[in-house]
Amino acid sequence: MKQSIILVSLICCLTISACGSSSTPRQQSGKPFQTDAYSLKSSPLENNVPVADGLDEATSEIGYEGILRIEHGKLLPMLNYSEMRSSDYTNENNDIQRFCVYVETDHDTDNDGKADLVKAFVQVPTAAVDGKYKAATIYDPTPYAAGTVNSEYFSEAEGEKYTYLEKPFDYEKLYKAGEKRTPSGDMSTKEAALCANPDDWDYTIAKTGQLSYEYGIELDYYLVRGYAIVEACGIGTFGSEGFELCGTDLERDSHKCVVEWLTGDRIAFTDKENNIEIKADWSNGKVAMTGCSYGGTLPYEVATTGVKGLETIIPYAGIASWYDYTNSQGVPLRSDPSYKHALALYNCGGVFLDDDWTVLNDEYRSWLWQVEQDEDVANGKYTQIWAESDYSDDYEKINCSALIIQGLNDINVNTRQAQLMYNAFKKANKTVKLVLHQDGHATIRNIMVDNEPWLEIENKWLAHYLYGVDNGIENMAEITAQNNITGEFDEYDSFGKYKKCVIYPEESDSKTDVTSEGLGDYTISYYPDSEFPVEEMENFYLEMPISNAAIYDVDIPEGATISGVPEIHAKLSTPNTDLEGLMITAVLIDTVDEGKLFDAYICYKEDENLLPSKDIDVVDIGGGAEPIVIVEPEQTPTTAKCISHGWTDLANPGRGPKSSEYAESEDLQTGKYYDYTFYMIPTVYTVEKGHSLKLLLMTWDPYIVFLDENFFYEEEIPDRLDDYNYSYVIDNKSLYAELPLIAE
Repeated sequence: MKQSIILVSLICCLTISACGSSSTPRQQSGKPFQTDAYSLKSSPLENNVPVADGLDEATSEIGYEGILRIEHGKLLPMLNYSEMRSSDYTNENNDIQRFCVYVETDHDTDNDGKADLVKAFVQVPTAAVDGKYKAATIYDPTPYAAGTVNSEYFSEAEGEKYTYLEKPFDYEKLYKAGEKRTPSGDMSTKEAALCANPDDWDYTIAKTGQLSYEYGIELDYYLVRGYAIVEACGIGTFGSEGFELCGTDLERDSHKCVVEWLTGDRIAFTDKENNIEIKADWSNGKVAMTGCSYGGTLPYEVATTGVKGLETIIPYAGIASWYDYTNSQGVPLRSDPSYKHALALYNCGGVFLDDDWTVLNDEYRSWLWQVEQDEDVANGKYTQIWAESDYSDDYEKINCSALIIQGLNDINVNTRQAQLMYNAFKKANKTVKLVLHQDGHATIRNIMVDNEPWLEIENKWLAHYLYGVDNGIENMAEITAQNNITGEFDEYDSFGKYKKCVIYPEESDSKTDVTSEGLGDYTISYYPDSEFPVEEMENFYLEMPISNAAIYDVDIPEGATISGVPEIHAKLSTPNTDLEGLMITAVLIDTVDEGKLFDAYICYKEDENLLPSKDIDVVDIGGGAEPIVIVEPEQTPTTAKCISHGWTDLANPGRGPKSSEYAESEDLQTGKYYDYTFYMIPTVYTVEKGHSLKLLLMTWDPYIVFLDENFFYEEEIPDRLDDYNYSYVIDNKSLYAELPLIAE
């Protein structure tokens, strides 16, 4: 009988309208920074939209003329900002109209007989509502914005209300068509805004104190420039109907429906009860989707539908494949590879049966249990349930452009996700640009790129794709990557070309044995408090006992830049052919001579996954909106820096880079050597002259996974690790690297 190894992750990923019934940037102090002077002539613009010409530079208070202002190929402030949380908020005499609508979908996922409604919080410049111009829309679909189900809801006394219901669930039930509502009347945006209730968008979640719709604050910069801002969190989230079905096509379609409403192809209502229809009569039918993390994942999802009106997406740290988020080359990277069910539960405020969020729908509890079962039973294999949430392999209908932003030091959503979707857009023959920065799990709307605030560059992208401004932004470099040495942003036409690099063992032996035995003891001795600071990762690896890790030197040209997916090739053999879950790990580490230090970008505080930074300026974004602090990521002195990781399973020899190749494992023969390739996390990294590139090979990776989900809580775990011990032998002569290199 085979014995399974359970893996545990150390890294966490991730009311009614009145008319009827990602993360914000780090805010620091600094001196004012003015954006470009606003006095030149306008750029060409589609649709004959009124545009101001020869205007003065932006100030906190500007004259509101109800026309777009364009200069240097980007939009300028054109209205006075108002706070959405003001105690005496009103849309009267306001340059911005705020209200909520409820978009009707096609499916009845909660089985109440009616098609699910999705709540959308809309902010539109009054000039567009008054018909002076048609506004383009920036749509942030971040589910967290409506309100999350914090762990405080899962107290022991109430736990039974939230435990998954161990009852088989038939997924087909979710696809039942819901009865469509017959409009009982209609209302214009202007009429709906006049009777809007601020409580619909300004509320606090019980028990947690979370404020609603906080993620849209980053988009105030665009609101004062004449864009409409829409935040809709999807089915099953608080204020919406249906089930929160993270990662599924039904979740995708609920957001697609919002885009269709903005283009005039779908119905929405002013509230859930009265069936009063409302059209997006202010919309020019052009939409961009943007968000970070889960909010950056949904633009990928919707882009694969090819929905009309979605002109571009700007995802930050989005997930392209849920399989590759929780697995790697046939091996799970956490004890709960079915992470989607946990994220769905975290955002399912709309599925509770009471206003106090104490009773969860039993059918939904059953769905949560079924998803967990189906993904867990895969145990690292690429099964159908994973294929259904792999957007990178569903590119045929993509019909928009993409500006993909990803942190090179993001240990939550790593660069593989961005590369997968970059390749998908390439296959679809659509314009796509990739921007790689040195920070972690974050947006970059508060940093400078080539002496220009990133917001101004993003502004040009949106102006081009949503308002037709001819500014040449579509010709920006294919790949823009922040240099790990200088901090400057370098431009590339493509990733590097592969070069075979020799790997030398530190010892002259022809074979090297690596075992997991003692790795748990070493880990506990190194981190007795069970905390794993990211900044100590390199030393933890390099000081590992020689029985637990084999370390090699990689021959790489001096000053070369690794740009793309490093590949490590090896022949390995294992005596433990009766076990499952035989994770093997490869790590590339940049090092210098002992005792020397060099500066590197290293994330601190694992729960934040961000670089240390200093404030350098403040951008006055105009219109009286809150200014944005510009920060500069800082480097840290270190003796080593991890460049890339790779993980696979000994039971998956001879496989290629596509996740679909890992649908089945192989029965191994004891003592037989098999070919393995680690397709490592993509990177853009320059190995400085005088540095050495090390390769480390080991069994399970304590910084990513553990062998038992109770590792942190039971001191006797090391005694039980004997049950999980396994080893493998490396044929050192077979080792070589294929590195995508850009010469100095």
